[in-house]
Parts: sequence; structure tokens; C-alpha cells
Amino acid sequence: MAIWPSAMQVVLGLPVIENVSGKLIVTPEIINAGGAPIRRLMCHDITLGCARRLGPPHGYPVVLGDVERSGVARVTAVFPGIGLLPGAQYLLTVRGSYIVDEISFPLALTRYVQVPAPSSSAEQRLLRARVASAVCTDFWNYELVNEEEAGSGLDIASFTLSLAAPITVTGIPLGWTMETDSVSFVRWSVLPQDQGTSGRIGPGRSLSGFQLMSPHTRSEATLSTLGAWDHVTGRAGPAVQDYAVVPYRYGM
Repeated sequence: MAIWPSAMQVVLGLPVIENVSGKLIVTPEIINAGGAPIRRLMCHDITLGCARRLGPPHGYPVVLGDVERSGVARVTAVFPGIGLLPGAQYLLTVRGSYIVDEISFPLALTRYVQVPAPSSSAEQRLLRARVASAVCTDFWNYELVNEEEAGSGLDIASFTLSLAAPITVTGIPLGWTMETDSVSFVRWSVLPQDQGTSGRIGPGRSLSGFQLMSPHTRSEATLSTLGAWDHVTGRAGPAVQDYAVVPYRYGM
């Protein structure tokens, strides 16, 4: 009982903030500054002033796992850069929950952060694309949306999901292939022979048919990666991370 007050000293560290490709990418650090390990740390909500959050999706936790004493967990949120003034300060709020000694505690952490100027580095170019997730009974469905402008030459050519639950891949679109270990990742990619044809998802287009199933019926949100193929240069182009809904790691 005596360790509870110190165990509850979970604090919000200085976040990393990037202003890239019209999006503000905020990665807060959640620090366990208490006297005991915490279990099942989850983030249920992140807000930045009155900005609309693009990810993680509302309604699903981001599971950050167990954090030892003095340990750090990180979560990434994405907001539109429009309407957030560089140099201005906004209130960042992270809400969630965690467990100490089998007792669940709510989490609400706040601090003011400053918005940086937009990055001008070409190396920071992100693919303008997103994942749309939908869950129907035991099936998780994904649609990839390419939001690049016409003429960019950037087509979506790969989609990687991180997981922590048993799954079976039940959907592979025409022109794509898949690899997985059935528990920690799935990676769909365009077949090599389709690098210049129908398999890729060009600017302004979308493609569905990516699907998996699991005996775990609840969901959580996790980061996924969309990779591009630059058909102008004939090599891999920029990528972007986006949140997708996947089976919940802690079971039913």
C-alpha cells in the first residue's frame, strides 16, 4: 500500500514535434517516475489545443505495454498543420490508464508545447496517404488511400501492420503478395511484375481488399507503414506512418 503514491507518479516528458508535409507529428514521452513498475499502460486520447486529431483513431486504445521504474513509453499523434501557428503554444493532453498491483488507475497528463516551423528538408518528405480501417465481426478490413497530387509519380506499393495478437490473413488484393509470422506483423507488397501496372495505387486512387481475421474480437490501434514506389526514378519513394485498427493483444 505504501508504494501506491510513488507508483502513481507518471509524468509527461518533453515531446518530439515535427511539422512535416502539412502535418504536425507529436510524440509525447510518458515516464514512470514512481516507485513500482506499471502494467498495461494505454493511451485512450490525445489532444492538442482545439486541433482535429488525424490519428490515432478515436474509440480505440493505443497499448504501450509495461513500463519499469524510470522507464519511458512513447505514443505518436498526428494533427493537421493548418490552423496551428508556428511559435505558438498549445495545451497537449494525454489520457489513458495503467495498472499497479492489479489496481487500475486513470491517467491525465498535460503540458504546453510549442509548434515548430515547417520543415524545409527534402529528406523529410512524407508520402501523402492514409489507411481506412473497418471491423466486421471477426474480420479487420483495410483500404489504402493515396492522397498525392496527380503527377507526383508516387504510388503506394507496400503496407505493413504491426500486431501483438494471433491472426490469419484472409485478403490479398490482385497484384499484391503478403508475408507474415501470424502474430507480430503483416506486410503486403506489390508483386514485382506489377511494379508498373495495376497493382500499385496511384495518386487520387484507393484500394481495398486487405483483410485479416483473429480469434480476438476486440480491437486496438497500432502504427502501420505505407511505402511508395516512385515510377519516375524507378526506385522506392517516401513512406508514411498511419494508425490502423488491429486485434486486441489481451484477448477477447
